[in-house]
Amino acid sequence: MHYKIGRRSLLLGFCALVTTYSLRRYINFTVDEEETIREHILYRKEGSWSQTKYNLTGNPVNHIAFIKVPKAASTTVQNIFLRYGDEQNLNFALPRGRGGAGGELTSQFFFPPPKNRRYDISCTHVKYNRTHFSRALPTDTTYIGIVREPFSHFRSLIKFTRPKFVLDMPGENPVLEYLSRFEKYRNKTKITYKGWNLMARYFGFTDDLILTMDQILIQKYLLKLDEEMGIVLVFEYLEESIVLMRRILNWDLKYVLHGKLRVNKVEDNRLKFGTNVEKLHKSCYQLDYQLYEFFVQKLKEKLKDQPPDFYDELAYFRRTRMKYEDFCLSSISNDDNNASITFEGSAWNRPFVITWEHCKKLYIHDVTFLAMLKEKQHAGSP
Repeated sequence: MHYKIGRRSLLLGFCALVTTYSLRRYINFTVDEEETIREHILYRKEGSWSQTKYNLTGNPVNHIAFIKVPKAASTTVQNIFLRYGDEQNLNFALPRGRGGAGGELTSQFFFPPPKNRRYDISCTHVKYNRTHFSRALPTDTTYIGIVREPFSHFRSLIKFTRPKFVLDMPGENPVLEYLSRFEKYRNKTKITYKGWNLMARYFGFTDDLILTMDQILIQKYLLKLDEEMGIVLVFEYLEESIVLMRRILNWDLKYVLHGKLRVNKVEDNRLKFGTNVEKLHKSCYQLDYQLYEFFVQKLKEKLKDQPPDFYDELAYFRRTRMKYEDFCLSSISNDDNNASITFEGSAWNRPFVITWEHCKKLYIHDVTFLAMLKEKQHAGSP
């Protein structure tokens, strides 16, 4: 009888062992990171979250600048800001041109805010220029960026935009031919392709710096960005990034639940991205790699500094987001405009109800959403 262990004690000990093992491997970002976190989620009892008291205090951050880098899950993240700002009746920086983009955050490219008001949120495609952003946004604005593994980013960008100068290359592998010619003949005095080191360009690296690759100036600017950004999200760790962002913004978790938007579905057999293409790409897009590796390391450091309940929140966020998205996909597919679902409260959110109307805004095209906001924000103006 001395060796008999209670079923409850055995279960608690086993769960503690699994959780500790999972967190250790998660923090070190091993190859099996995703599988490890799934194990942690499985062993976390869903019912216990609803028994935890809501602990969000203080005011939420309502002044935000999001550096929307194309093809880096930025439309998904933008939709978070659009829905939040719309619900809170905040003012957006809305571009004058079509397509939801502006060259600079200035009156030339953006509609002015309502009379006697300032912008609260900027989250469209506009390249980062601290001087312009500081003039347009309040001094307490939180700046948020996003990066993606550069070769994956390049592959997605080419597949999505299908640029003519790549598709028109001769041979069976136009991407390889394009990069080979680019490496050999690229103009050393000006930028000839605006997609070259696109992430770096969106973060404000100048054409001169991209051309010269002056490492002293690059490192200096990376450190400057690190000081100015509240957080830079990482595509490959998007859910972890969003939970960290929620904590920085001090938002109720319901506001950062999201769907998945702008997923490439069209395949072109001529667009090949093998090992040789990847090697050439790394040679041509060195600055994007430096930017990405710098902010991945910064994200890892932030994750290691998180308290233990971060991983409970991450598990809860993943389950709740999936439940939210499943409901929305079902209600939209069935055209059920009377559908609704109630989510219980937790340490990170108050109880809330999601309806068909919420779901429509979860998947609305960003250009359509911006047009709706323009009508709402500038009603009666020309």
